[in-house]
Amino acid sequence: MKTEQWNGYPIRFVDHEGEWWAVLADIANALGLNQRKIKQRLPREVVSKHPIKDSKNRMQEMLIVNEFGIYETIFSSRKKEAKAFKSWIFEVIKNLRQATGLEGFEVFRMLDKEHQKQAMKRLSDGLGHASQVDHIKANTIANKAVSNLYGLPKMVKKNEMSESMLKDREAILDETVELMTVKERYGLPISVSQAIYNKNKRA
Repeated sequence: MKTEQWNGYPIRFVDHEGEWWAVLADIANALGLNQRKIKQRLPREVVSKHPIKDSKNRMQEMLIVNEFGIYETIFSSRKKEAKAFKSWIFEVIKNLRQATGLEGFEVFRMLDKEHQKQAMKRLSDGLGHASQVDHIKANTIANKAVSNLYGLPKMVKKNEMSESMLKDREAILDETVELMTVKERYGLPISVSQAIYNKNKRA
């Protein structure tokens, strides 16, 4: 665990599953927010629990939030210092990553993992009854579209893609999820895969 000071407020960070998460109570205290209300509106995947020692050296399960969750929380604060706090958080987490040797592509993969979760949540919310098959379909279409875009004869799996391919994949996955949702909502007689492949042809 690492503790950093911001305007006199201690903000604790913990290494949770290879990522730096902040103690939600510390963030709420620094921004003048209610921790319970924050937790209620944050997506479930950006909040977790972690054993942390309290002031009496007892281990307590405390709520923690990842970087996305921190930024979402900051948006709720009306403090004029909130913008400065966001910049401070960004630099602190960046330095923590550098100190543990986690930089560059590894960091991007972490952020891409979060994007993937959010995309699948949007798909589930949009379809209302999204199944595992729907999730697999969306990801397969995105993977094949990226492979086509880069002129590759076979579909490349997500974990085998380069950073540039993953960046393009994020936008394509968003388009795929949106089109699948619109097709379902309006009962459109279209092929999502063909529409995505046609839009992302190699020049």
